Amino acid sequence: MAALALIVLALVGLAGCEPKPPASSGELTLALAIFPGEARRYRAFLRDFERRNHVKVDLIAQSYDDILRALLAEGSAGRGSLDLAELDLSMLARAHRSVRPLDAIVPPESEALFPKAAWNAARFDGHLFFVPHRLMWQAMIYNRRHVPNPPATWDELLEFARRHPGKVVLKAARYEGATCDMLSFLWSAGGDPLEPESPAAMRAFGFLSQLGPYLNAESAVYREMPVLEAQARGSVWIHFNWPFALAYLASKGLAPSVDLSAPIPSGPDGTATVLGGGYLAIARSAPHPKLAAEFIRYLLKRDTQARLSRELGWYGSVGPPAGSEQAKLYAGFIAMRPYVRARPTIDCYAQLSNGWQRAFRAVLFAEASPAAALKQAATAVRLGKPARNGRPCACR
Repeated sequence: MAALALIVLALVGLAGCEPKPPASSGELTLALAIFPGEARRYRAFLRDFERRNHVKVDLIAQSYDDILRALLAEGSAGRGSLDLAELDLSMLARAHRSVRPLDAIVPPESEALFPKAAWNAARFDGHLFFVPHRLMWQAMIYNRRHVPNPPATWDELLEFARRHPGKVVLKAARYEGATCDMLSFLWSAGGDPLEPESPAAMRAFGFLSQLGPYLNAESAVYREMPVLEAQARGSVWIHFNWPFALAYLASKGLAPSVDLSAPIPSGPDGTATVLGGGYLAIARSAPHPKLAAEFIRYLLKRDTQARLSRELGWYGSVGPPAGSEQAKLYAGFIAMRPYVRARPTIDCYAQLSNGWQRAFRAVLFAEASPAAALKQAATAVRLGKPARNGRPCACR
């Protein structure tokens, strides 16, 4: 019912009709893009805030796309029901005019909780509009029985793939995960997603063209969960994924006994990982902005972040205790924290990403030359990135 209500809300706002009345004064409406199992744990996490503030938090679990549509619709209508909305990093540029600035809410000491790149991505026109909520980044997931010494460099990864064809996977389905996997290689070569025809980009795609023939054939259709299930079956030994992958494997009794995490192999310019996860914002039309601000302050306390890490496995801020079983399990993610990079926060990010996905797939599976694949990406970049004179990008 909550999902249906959110979709109806978005359609009403887009039609220019009167939105439904705001929630009661004792209720805070929070829209998150979380799985059902996470939603149950998050509701339990919310009880402390509800008890402290004598309120009820109405948690709406929905996709990022639906949350964004509802937020934009309510912002256009000037009224709505959403107090707090969670968005993917790639959506922040599109959404920042529909949310409230948070400069006066976020204390300086909170910035130490997350990597600097995470905060930089949340700022527009010199103001903070979003706060990191459940940030994460990728690491390498490997089968310790078949990969006793996980590859630490591109050369080692390529040599392993040659010796074990089909056991290494890159997530290269036509979706955002392909861009995330590609960016680790681009950044590790010193590249920039806004400069696809640079020598650094050529180095990255030159390496990918060598790696492609030895990848698992299902790489072209794999996303996060299917490749993770393949890892659980033992048909995949190495892939890149998010922290939830370790929790999933642990729930199957496969981690740390069989599968562990390690840093992403480094290239000629070091290593890098892509920042992912959700950001929270207070809707511009929020019916309870003061209460929403209280939730933001509560969320950005170190002890609150420690609870999120412990109870939901979100290690984007406070990591597991050193020497613990969790620290062993998430060692690769802990090691990658200093190398977190954010995707470009521009209005036309989707167009930019689609161009890189096509180039990534072309060099891996269509035997395209690195130069030809990057030329394809360059066309999308030229249309997508903001002009130097500050005018908006062409796809708006």
